[in-house]
Amino acid sequence: MTGGTGAPSAARRARMSARRSAGASGGSRSRRACTSDGRAGDGGTGDGMTAAEFEFAPGPGDAPVQLDAYTGDGAVIGPLAPDRRPWALESPAVKPDGTLVPTPAEPEDWEDPRVGWAVVLPERPGLDAAALARPDDAGEPIRALVDARKGRVFRYRPGGTLSAWTLRDYAAGAQPLTATATIGTEPGQLPAYLLLVGSPAEIPWHVQYLLNPVRQVGRLDLDPAGLANYVTALLSDWAGAGARYDAPVSWAVDTGAGDITTLMREAVTAPLAARFAADADMTAHCYLDGSVTPATGAALAAALAANRPALVVTSSHGMTGPLAEPELMRSQLGMLVDQAHAVVRPEQLLAGWAPDGAVWFAQACCSAGTESPSVYSGLFESGGLVAGVLDGVAALGAATAPLPRALLGAAKPLRAFIGHVEPTFDWTMRFPPNRQRITAGLQTALYDELCTGTPVGLALSPHYLPVGALLFGYTQARTAYNSAPFGAAGRAATAGAVDMAVYSKVTAYDRLSTVILGDPTVRIPTPVP
Repeated sequence: MTGGTGAPSAARRARMSARRSAGASGGSRSRRACTSDGRAGDGGTGDGMTAAEFEFAPGPGDAPVQLDAYTGDGAVIGPLAPDRRPWALESPAVKPDGTLVPTPAEPEDWEDPRVGWAVVLPERPGLDAAALARPDDAGEPIRALVDARKGRVFRYRPGGTLSAWTLRDYAAGAQPLTATATIGTEPGQLPAYLLLVGSPAEIPWHVQYLLNPVRQVGRLDLDPAGLANYVTALLSDWAGAGARYDAPVSWAVDTGAGDITTLMREAVTAPLAARFAADADMTAHCYLDGSVTPATGAALAAALAANRPALVVTSSHGMTGPLAEPELMRSQLGMLVDQAHAVVRPEQLLAGWAPDGAVWFAQACCSAGTESPSVYSGLFESGGLVAGVLDGVAALGAATAPLPRALLGAAKPLRAFIGHVEPTFDWTMRFPPNRQRITAGLQTALYDELCTGTPVGLALSPHYLPVGALLFGYTQARTAYNSAPFGAAGRAATAGAVDMAVYSKVTAYDRLSTVILGDPTVRIPTPVP
């Protein structure tokens, strides 16, 4: 197995085995009593024989055997061999273990051709169909990865008559429908695990957004040295990595005074930290709680160096400034901002710590990157601070953020980084009318799934699950607004429709723009029972 693979779920195999065993044994069955004349009822012999006649009837080898075959001359009938012991005592060719029962594909087993893994590359000009079917233009590390995994190669093609973009499989001469394509590796199918290789300028973020709910998607946007480091570690499945399952690190800035950092701590980091603390396999968990002690960059760096965690969870502001200095803003875009409002820089973290197979989730604005134009353009008051930040960040162009690039491209690289493109809003963590927190799916993804060995791409599925319902809610709210009568009655009838349309659309975008950087098949090594 190579690069973050894994066998089918043991729990699922156990459930299937139990189900098959129950089916083979048939369970206990009630018997119906005989009738008053001594003949069997519906539960008896079924051929009208008395009990005595049944007891002394010829054995199955004493009478000719009839087949449901026909030769053209007559029915097929004949006796068994005089000595039938060799055949009778030979072990059955089909054992009673249910091997003929169809076994569904395990969704975490990307090596199963019914699941599959592929790379998605830009369709670069100047390459013929044969070259586009191969990954050679992506560099030696990606070529070696595709060859080792026997993966498929898809090309992102912008433009088209029916869609703004398509994925093209030149080797198969196929162009699958991305949202509805059958999962698998056959021509016309689209594998479950997709690794986008390229910058958001080459393969736009919206491709990843649209694939997130229907596939397990990751992205690598690294320089040649970083890409070589990452692929080398991936192909060895981080052999000898020092990341510790028992020592996760949680870090939550909380500046108080109604700041969103309090909500992020309460809705994201604290619930996860509580689950880590209650886990008997996570005895060395470190929680840097900004509501108790300032969550500084120095404290985070020290905790990473001491614990060498397999999982890091952080919540804080992400740097989106200074707006007046775009190049400086670009160099520190999305970096974590600590409790003292200082930027936590990658070199500060890497000075005493190697990522070495960890997975990092960062709840912070632009922690994964930025989009251009912003999907929220026009939502906020023109000339206001929010609109100014969104416009200023978008002016930098679509890009991945420097923190995950540094960690994924390190000499001992991170396995995966999960973060946001653009900002997260307080509404997307808490429903405004009743203030109910809506981050349970994220907690399920990061603890129940990721910490039980589920590949990171599949682990994040619960977070994307509500997207369809949110977008349907958006269309319902928009329809209610558009179908209302004119005048005061119409305004009264649609008083909340616009707000619900905004809420549903923003929350769907927030889920979709939570992205994985790194290969989606990687998983945290779990303790061996």
